[in-house]
Amino acid sequence: MMTLDVVAGLAETAIESGGQLQRRESAREVVPSGFRPLDALLPAGGMRRGSLVEWITGDGDATGSGAVTLAFAVACRLAAPATQHDGQRGQGAIVVVDRAGWFHPPAVLPWLDGRQLVVARPSRDEDEIWAIDQSLRSRGVAAVLAWPRAAAWGQAATPSHRPRSPRHWTTAMRRWQLAARTSGAVGLLVRPHAARGEPSWAEARISVAPLPGGTLLELPLRLVAAGGAWSGADPDAERWSEISIDLARGVEGSPRATVGLRVTSPTRTDDGGALRAFATGVSACRAS
Repeated sequence: MMTLDVVAGLAETAIESGGQLQRRESAREVVPSGFRPLDALLPAGGMRRGSLVEWITGDGDATGSGAVTLAFAVACRLAAPATQHDGQRGQGAIVVVDRAGWFHPPAVLPWLDGRQLVVARPSRDEDEIWAIDQSLRSRGVAAVLAWPRAAAWGQAATPSHRPRSPRHWTTAMRRWQLAARTSGAVGLLVRPHAARGEPSWAEARISVAPLPGGTLLELPLRLVAAGGAWSGADPDAERWSEISIDLARGVEGSPRATVGLRVTSPTRTDDGGALRAFATGVSACRAS
């Protein structure tokens, strides 16, 4: 039987380990996402190298939410060559793991040098998990964009009643987090609305929904901080912002100047809204 002294010693060690972990996390490089309102929602004030970020869609499919388009624009920023003054890591590749067949490379070629882009299209769960894991472990990769298990999103009767991911996918998320931390790559994972109720190994979760008023080459989006392993945010405070993506260049468009914090009731429910498909403009993905 453990004595009280041993238990106290273990507790002290756990506290010290937690503090060391927090210091290690804080020491990792933080890169601006290219979208200032988005940076304001992220725990580190930008994209932390070696981390995962989840982009949560509404009850519609990801091709209509803008989540894939925004995540790819952020990936382009992470893969951009370092300048002489910012001290950031140099140029790296972007890997897109596209099992669902949503991604349309010609739409985003103007955003980056095509030699930076690698697209993998696995056909099985095991291959998809392996492709994401190996890509995140590669030190030549700046960002990995994927929508895990997307083929199963529409299998349930209604979007709000889709089944939770199997346990092996939760285990895979933990593996991906450790892989990203090893290499410094950033995992950008597009997830369905139902994933908000699942455990997360991501540093942040950002809910993405389209806004009216877009133009042929501009996509306005509403972003809401939806938690994450390191958010530390008040669960009753809704932090949100609005951004616009210049679809011709994959950068921040006309400023919308809207960032907010709204304290909500603990019993408030988020209806999410039905996400509308892109009616016009260039999209980084296509409906399967």
